[in-house]
Amino acid sequence: MRYSDIRRHLQPYVIVARRKTTINHAFAAAVAPCDEFEESRIREAIVCLGQHPDSELQCVYCGDAAETWDHVFAIVQDSTFSGYGHRLGNLLPCCKPCNSKKGNKDWKQYLQSLPLPPAEQTERIATIERYLRKFLLPDTVPHHLPEYQELQKIKEQIIGLMSQADVIAKRIRGHNAV
Repeated sequence: MRYSDIRRHLQPYVIVARRKTTINHAFAAAVAPCDEFEESRIREAIVCLGQHPDSELQCVYCGDAAETWDHVFAIVQDSTFSGYGHRLGNLLPCCKPCNSKKGNKDWKQYLQSLPLPPAEQTERIATIERYLRKFLLPDTVPHHLPEYQELQKIKEQIIGLMSQADVIAKRIRGHNAV
C-alpha cells in the first residue's frame, strides 16, 4: 500500500455512485430464473466440461483451482436484467481472479486474452461452447409484463431517494466544514 491510497477515503461518500450497481444487481437477481439443484444433471454438466464431479473443480478459463462460479452471461446488462439468470448452463467453475477480471466481458474474448498456448485456448473454447449448446437454456426478458415494469419503477424510486439522500448528506457535511 502507498500513502496516496488514502485519497479514496478522503472524499465524500456518494450513495448513488457507490450503490447504484448494487441496487441494479439486486433487482435483476430478484427476477432472474434459477434452476433447482439436481445432482445428476450437475454431475453431467461437470463431465461435459471435461472434469470429474468427485474431484476438485478447475477454472474453465485458466485451469487453476475453481473457487467460485462465473455467470457466463452477466445477469445485469445496461443497468437492467439481461435475461440470463442463475441457470446451470450460465454457470461455470472459475477461480476468483478470472471471475473478477472477466466481469461482464464476453467469455470467449476474456479466454482469448489469457496467456495460454493457442491449442489449449482452442480446446477450452470448444469445451465451453459444447457445454453452452447442451445446458444453456434460452431465457426471456419479461420486459412486457406489467409486474416487471412496476418493479423497474420501484427501483428508479429507490435510486431517486438515494440521490435525494446524497443532497441532504452534502448539506449536513457543509455544516461540519472547518
